[in-house]
Amino acid sequence: MKHILLLFLLCTLMLSMLVPAGWCADPVPETRSGFIEVTNPPFADFYTSNQYGAAPFTITFSDASTGAEPMTWYWDFGDGTTSDRQNPTHTFKADGDYTVSLTVTNQYGSTTQTLPAYIRIGIPPVADFSASPRDGTVPFVVRFTDESAGRPDTWSWNFGDGTTSAEQNPVHTYTSPGKYFVTLRVSNHFGSDGLTQSDLITAASPAADIPGVTDSSGTQRAEGFAGLILQARGTTEKNLPTAGFIPPQYMALAAVLTSIAVLLLQILIANIAFLAQLALKFLRFFAELLGEHVVGILDEKEVAARRLAVRKLEPQFLGLSSTELLVIEGAVIIVALAFMLADRAALTLEMVLIYLAVGAVSVVLHDFAHRYFASRHGQDADTRFWGLGTLIMFVTAWLFGNAFGQPYRNLVNRNDEDLRKAGIEMVAGPVVSIILTFVFLAMVTLGGTWAIAGGIGFTINLIMAVYSLMPIRTMDGLEIWRWNRGLYLALFVPMIVFYFYVFSMV
Repeated sequence: MKHILLLFLLCTLMLSMLVPAGWCADPVPETRSGFIEVTNPPFADFYTSNQYGAAPFTITFSDASTGAEPMTWYWDFGDGTTSDRQNPTHTFKADGDYTVSLTVTNQYGSTTQTLPAYIRIGIPPVADFSASPRDGTVPFVVRFTDESAGRPDTWSWNFGDGTTSAEQNPVHTYTSPGKYFVTLRVSNHFGSDGLTQSDLITAASPAADIPGVTDSSGTQRAEGFAGLILQARGTTEKNLPTAGFIPPQYMALAAVLTSIAVLLLQILIANIAFLAQLALKFLRFFAELLGEHVVGILDEKEVAARRLAVRKLEPQFLGLSSTELLVIEGAVIIVALAFMLADRAALTLEMVLIYLAVGAVSVVLHDFAHRYFASRHGQDADTRFWGLGTLIMFVTAWLFGNAFGQPYRNLVNRNDEDLRKAGIEMVAGPVVSIILTFVFLAMVTLGGTWAIAGGIGFTINLIMAVYSLMPIRTMDGLEIWRWNRGLYLALFVPMIVFYFYVFSMV
């Protein structure tokens, strides 16, 4: 029995060694496909190097989409054509705004990028407009209609009376009699264009104070030379700080009186030391104290400039030294800014350039006339910046809309007391300004930008002529008076009368 049991155990052991190892291992779990899945769907995006051009306009589109490859593309260019290229080139043949879309697709889906009016085909606009009504009794309302070609998207109107608008079809009210030019400048993505219609608007009053003719409505309109002057002068409605107590027809007189008063104050300050010697010690102390403060404001060097020796500077161009050239350049800028303030002109690039160009012609020719005759007479001349004159210009421009002054003056070191030479040297500048006054007035009849420049030049040179003829030490007029009083009166009297006529017309 014992041997049988031992034999059974031995057989069991041998059989267990024959069983496969896998039968006794832990069960292997079942593998399931798609239980965790990673995707990369597309995201549509594109760009171009340019979006604007004239027809026919050829452009290449660049795909900037992201997502898993492979990918397909479907372009819709908004003009009825499509493409399945990744980076297609397409030609737009007609003007218009085109909406472009791109649809990208891969194995995980598709997306679309749509850009409205992404491509714009066109040309620079051509300005054109109409106005209705074009004449009437002030105040009267005018409706302006934009008729520009080329699909402009911005508008800039100048109504000729110092007011502007950025509307496409503005409505404007004219409140002052006169003839007005109107300018429209339009622009779009492709460029800009401007149009000025001279004498487009005629605003009149039944009780106008200027010569004219009566139309069928009973309204008197300015005609001929008076109408031309009104157009050149521009509007008197400038929102001046003195308008509340000084009528428009007296603004020119107020500018003249203010300028003369400042110049007389200068003379008084320059001679205050002599006056103080005749006064008591108390008055002398008070006068010197007052004089020091006033001179500190007006600049003592400017007050005594006439007594300074003329600098001998090496000529660089047209007989002018580099220092004098800088003075002239500064004077041009000052004159332009002062008259822009006086006219309350719009600060557009076009207007600034016109004022600078007209100011340059007026200042340079006036000064060159002085310098030419001084050189012929063998005199040393010097062009100096005049701070007090600049102050007068901006004060009168701000208060009265009339820049009655000048920012520089010429000094001549005369080697003799020849009144004739001195008179000729001084009269040359005003004569040139008088000639330019009427040359610019004639330009007003040309219309457009020429009319704008003509009106500006007419005002600048008229005021320069009258101001330089004033019989005061700092002006040219005193030397002319000493040389030839008949010539002086023949120039000054008509010009001062004409000046008041121009700026006193209602």
